[in-house]
Amino acid sequence: MKSQGSRIITKVLYIFGVCIIIAVFQISIGISPVFRHFYLFTYYPSFSSTWRLLTGWCPFSIGDIIYILATAWLISGVVRFIINIVQCRKRKLAWLNTLVRFILIVVIAYGIFITFWGINYRYDRLQRDFKISTQHYPAYMLIKLCDTLAVRANKQHLILAGNDSLPIRHYLTFRQIKKEVPISYARIAKIFPQLDYRHPSIKPSMFGYLMNYPGVTGYYNPFTGEAQVNTTPFPAGLPFTACHEVAHQLGFAAEEDANFIGYLVASTSPDPHFRYAANFEMFLYGINVLSWRRPHLADSLWETLISPGVRKDYEAYFEFYERFKTSFRPVLNDMYDQYLKANAQSKGIRSYDEVISLLINYIQKNGKLPGS
Repeated sequence: MKSQGSRIITKVLYIFGVCIIIAVFQISIGISPVFRHFYLFTYYPSFSSTWRLLTGWCPFSIGDIIYILATAWLISGVVRFIINIVQCRKRKLAWLNTLVRFILIVVIAYGIFITFWGINYRYDRLQRDFKISTQHYPAYMLIKLCDTLAVRANKQHLILAGNDSLPIRHYLTFRQIKKEVPISYARIAKIFPQLDYRHPSIKPSMFGYLMNYPGVTGYYNPFTGEAQVNTTPFPAGLPFTACHEVAHQLGFAAEEDANFIGYLVASTSPDPHFRYAANFEMFLYGINVLSWRRPHLADSLWETLISPGVRKDYEAYFEFYERFKTSFRPVLNDMYDQYLKANAQSKGIRSYDEVISLLINYIQKNGKLPGS
């Protein structure tokens, strides 16, 4: 039977071994175009599709169950670690064994994350597939885009509400959204084959109300390949959120890229709820970016471009999140900001807003906004 010390040494060797494998894998992706192309366009699409096939049948989130179990394991590990520290005289190396085991599991989890999906963060798929990228643009183009998005949002709102002064009363259920998203992707895939989406795996998050505190509307689970949608917030934006998370499933890891694909898909859907969600969300992004550059102009455009009914929808949206506003939200946002930066998203949480640059670049190359 192995001694405590030899078990610790074995785990340390495993840690070094896994770290070496991860390093070799990432270096190979970085220096070998052939290996990188194989991962991005052969391995990942096949793996992702198969993984969705294995998880999509289940009506609830397998990934959320894993997160719950992982949290329980982490809490019990911390308790066990503290107990081992207190009892260090009786069990001298028990605390170190617990710590090394924790590090080993974290390293393995990171290796799975990288292999299953994380490498996609390091590749600009939009540049290759759509020949567009983020770039500097003059303020007048941003104003023009906001105007176009506002006109579209007003039009779709009128269709849905029947009156441009009233808020929308009836929205799609999550089941209806879940059914429509693959159809919308199949339609756009006829033009852009790289958006072919098979074996849907779109799930409601089990942590919906908790996610409202940091303002998270959806997330992708890289360990199970599931697109998670928070179904508890104001429902106007849910179709866009679902399209955004599916874009992550297809390998568009960067948030601005997933936003662009989400807009491309939702804005071309024949369903007015999807088109409204796309233009409503993008207008909010656009007016937010404009408020950094010219706050007074942003305020003026908000009052003049958007119909009273759309403003009422926004007020309901704003009031919903105000109920969950706490002093912890900036801390949670900072943590997510650091996560994005650690995964090659240099602008962190602000990268979400770069979708506006992508849309403007798309217009410059194609002469019109998607969905025109």
